[in-house]
Amino acid sequence: MLNFLINIFIKDKDNMMDKKVRENYGMLAAMVGIVSNLFLVGVKVAIGILINSLGVVADGLNNLSDMVSSIVSLISFKISNKPPDKGHPFGHGRIEYISALIVSFLILLVGYEILKQSVGNIMNPQTLDFNPLLIGFLILSVFIKVWQMLVNKRIGKRINSDTLIATSTDSRNDVLVTSGMIIAIIFSFMFNINVDGYISLIIGLFILYSGFNIGKDVVSVLLGQSIKKEDADRIKAAVLKYDGILGVHDLISHTYGPTYSMVSLHAEVSENVSIEISHELIDKIEREVGQELGLFLVIHMDPVTMNDKRLDKLKLVVNDVLSNFEGELSAHDFRLVDGIDQINFIFDLELPFGFDEGEKINIENKLTEEVKKRDSRYNLVINMEYSFIG
Repeated sequence: MLNFLINIFIKDKDNMMDKKVRENYGMLAAMVGIVSNLFLVGVKVAIGILINSLGVVADGLNNLSDMVSSIVSLISFKISNKPPDKGHPFGHGRIEYISALIVSFLILLVGYEILKQSVGNIMNPQTLDFNPLLIGFLILSVFIKVWQMLVNKRIGKRINSDTLIATSTDSRNDVLVTSGMIIAIIFSFMFNINVDGYISLIIGLFILYSGFNIGKDVVSVLLGQSIKKEDADRIKAAVLKYDGILGVHDLISHTYGPTYSMVSLHAEVSENVSIEISHELIDKIEREVGQELGLFLVIHMDPVTMNDKRLDKLKLVVNDVLSNFEGELSAHDFRLVDGIDQINFIFDLELPFGFDEGEKINIENKLTEEVKKRDSRYNLVINMEYSFIG
């Protein structure tokens, strides 16, 4: 069914780099949500009234919030696809994170309402009227919600949309809510024990937990979440494949939406190559890799000393010492500044966040001890910095 809708409404469906294609995917998912949730609201509220189940009515109102979420998603996809302007030179892609945050808030609101009504049902249980035909409609609504969940999850992953993935989670919650209501009604009919309120209470707590997790993940992105290691490795590999690039470090990423990021990094080039040639290479990499990966790429050029036997030996010493410590430690930007009585050995040391402060002192002491074994005149100047990669 989903493939049928995609083939009808989305031209050039496999071109995920096209913003218009991405927008069309998002709008298709939103329209599916609006239409199907509108149907479910009417069905569930009517059934809830007919069988005297406050839980089923609440479930119908839950679907009303889902319809509002789909409308929010529809608006966000339209806005996020607006081209950059004077006030927003990196586009409007972050609106999707705000949309996901709104969906998270709606999930929390629904969870709270279900929790509150559940307590009322436990305190004052109502007699449920069993009607097989109406139960059949509720079971049908579960299948509709499962389909909604799969549509949002599949499209959300395909276009990397936090909003649709959050909506998919919300649809999964709805499946649990309605299934719980059906179980409660059948259980009440078979054993004459009303567990409607207790099942609603458990479901309400689960929905609150899901809404909190979605909100937490979105807020983390908005606060400036670090780039994932696999994404950083892919960018580094794309830069390192060019002849003339000797190393890559200090990679930093700022996200401006699911499909657009600004990335800066330092690329090492030989100091023996003229600055004009290296600069031309850097410009080429920024342009080609940026287009290939859909990034705004900025590269700082670091000239490094080549064919210096003293420096090569000292690099081996540093790497050997670092291998004895836990965590991903890396050193770069090595250079020597000669003096009469002292030789400054300067480099940067990249540490993971949360690295033990005491270990930093141990590393520095061990490095100093091993380097001075080669020449007592060496004076280590170490710039310790933290990695920006998650």
